Amino acid sequence: MPPSPGRPRTEVATRQRELDALAAAWDDLWRRTPAATAFQSHAWVSAWARGYVRDGRLAVVTVWDGDTLVAAAPLHRVRRGPVAALAPLGGPLSDATDVLVDPQVPDAGARLAGALLRVPGWRVVDLPEVLPGSAAREWARHWPGPVRRAPSSLNLQLPVLPPAGVLARIPTRTAGTLRRKLRKIDKLGVERTELTPDAVPGAVPELIRLHEAQWAGRRGNPEHLTERFATFLTEALGPMVGRGQAVLVEYRLDGRLVAAEVDLVGHRQLAYYLAGIDPELRQHADTSVLLVSGALELAGRLGLAEYSFLRGDEDYKLRWRPDPVTAERVLLARPGLLGSGGYFLATAAASAVLTLARRVLTGRARELARSAMHRVRQVRAGD
Repeated sequence: MPPSPGRPRTEVATRQRELDALAAAWDDLWRRTPAATAFQSHAWVSAWARGYVRDGRLAVVTVWDGDTLVAAAPLHRVRRGPVAALAPLGGPLSDATDVLVDPQVPDAGARLAGALLRVPGWRVVDLPEVLPGSAAREWARHWPGPVRRAPSSLNLQLPVLPPAGVLARIPTRTAGTLRRKLRKIDKLGVERTELTPDAVPGAVPELIRLHEAQWAGRRGNPEHLTERFATFLTEALGPMVGRGQAVLVEYRLDGRLVAAEVDLVGHRQLAYYLAGIDPELRQHADTSVLLVSGALELAGRLGLAEYSFLRGDEDYKLRWRPDPVTAERVLLARPGLLGSGGYFLATAAASAVLTLARRVLTGRARELARSAMHRVRQVRAGD
């Protein structure tokens, strides 16, 4: 139902306490935004802001009809070279970028754009992972200033079907292999438990311990092993599990914790976010089959249409023959002669260089480039 009419107003939250106070109104709007993902939930963006944004750097723009929130843009101030920009809360830890706009309020998007343009001190809004069908993609079509779009990350997703339907999408030989692995998992007797909100603080350290063991000797994301990430994940997941926006799952074999997983819940989609797996479990079962089959069963039980592997095209995902979905990076500049202040040109050049490097670099050169980027991520995680 559309919100009741009320006095129109806009506000900008620049302090953490102001963002925290929006929780009830924010999640009410989140429920009314059909394409919203868990990355736009209040618990997610507010927990990330507490851990990663200095107080006073927030620029969370909200549009109201009386006491009803009808649009919101969760942003913060960043510096991109010489250009002052606004970037989404959640940063690189979020796989989808969006704004919240009530579709039952026809002018909500225009009012959000107008309110954002009244915020001083920025040249560009940089939305790095805008998925098809999102509110941000439609909102950008009516932006009053220059807009630049470019392909961003590849996401892979499956329709939520009964097991026979999932296997019917897969080549016969691969499907037969998956059936054997599923039977082996059933015989193994792994116990799967979905945790309650009060269990989250104790479960997150165990999840991260298993995640570190899983990635030992390989290039994982170093940020996932930092104290600030553990704090962020704990603060986000507690409320999200309680509100049905996330599920934290533990797997036990003979009473011993062997795996843990975080799945995020949107309106249409269950999304795999993070897992930790005891390396010894791989001696007994195909762990990706264990986690994906459990998640597909959960998605069916929740009545969701899609299961997303989120970003990346790793081999274990491709064996399920998922559908590819490409996100867009959307840049919105202020209207006027200065436009993006050269930011559009700089990002286009950087994107072209990265694309060329992916195509040209092979063998040892490609490995060295990946190692260099991993080292950069390690340095950032230590900041």
